[in-house]
Amino acid sequence: KGFNIPVAVVNARMSPRSFTRYRWLGGLLRWMFRCVDRWGVQTPEYAANLVALGAPLERIAVTNSVKYDGSQTDRRNPKTEGLRALLQIGPDDLVWIAGSTQAPEEEIALDIYRRARAGHPNLRLVIVPRQKERFDEVASLLRRSGSPFTRRSEISDRVTPVVLVDTIGELGALWGLADVAFVGGSMDGKRGGQNMIEPAAYGAAVVFGPSVWNFRDTVDRLLGVGGAVQVKDAAELETVVRRLLRDAGERERLGAAARELVLCQQGATARTVALLEELTREPFAKAS
Repeated sequence: KGFNIPVAVVNARMSPRSFTRYRWLGGLLRWMFRCVDRWGVQTPEYAANLVALGAPLERIAVTNSVKYDGSQTDRRNPKTEGLRALLQIGPDDLVWIAGSTQAPEEEIALDIYRRARAGHPNLRLVIVPRQKERFDEVASLLRRSGSPFTRRSEISDRVTPVVLVDTIGELGALWGLADVAFVGGSMDGKRGGQNMIEPAAYGAAVVFGPSVWNFRDTVDRLLGVGGAVQVKDAAELETVVRRLLRDAGERERLGAAARELVLCQQGATARTVALLEELTREPFAKAS
């Protein structure tokens, strides 16, 4: 601002904790919020918070979140189809993907799978741990369980119903194979969830646990349109997963609502670019 250069903050969000802290500091930070020439915020709630903290309303635009942009919505895309062939997933298979998992979510998913498979012999379980450092740990867990499994990195001719994905960068395409998608990092309070937009964009039936504070906006939107199910513990996760495996209609309703939400939220990047272009066209003799 000292050189009369316009300042913009884009894709802005503000946690309830941050809002409370900023409001408590009051006038000490009011000047900072007034120094920004344009705000591109993710939600109307964030816009209202900024106004309460001193940002001028006329400088704020609700652009939505850019994280919805670029989400793949076509299950028949080449990467997903290539993985479908590699994992030998047939048209009649039911696919449950537990993605971005952390301990003990792999063990929970495996226990549920073993009980559910009695009623669904065509059930496939794909486990994708969040951290590569845990690939061998999860492989040891699967080995001790006695469940035959295939490591993604060692696929040969025959693929077992349980697959451990021990590679990096494939989860985004793998979600397109899921009938039921459990988003990990959500069963305790340590991580606060993982990205549930990707499985939602494909129209999978999305399920996650109680700890999703890091993705609160997305969670609220998905739950608000009936596009996901949140469970409180492992027992409820089993109840919900087994119900979804039985009920194709419920899976389809959840998936359709989730996919429609993602499609409606897309366009934030274009809106953000337009906001910045508008800013660069303005004469900036005005100081905030």
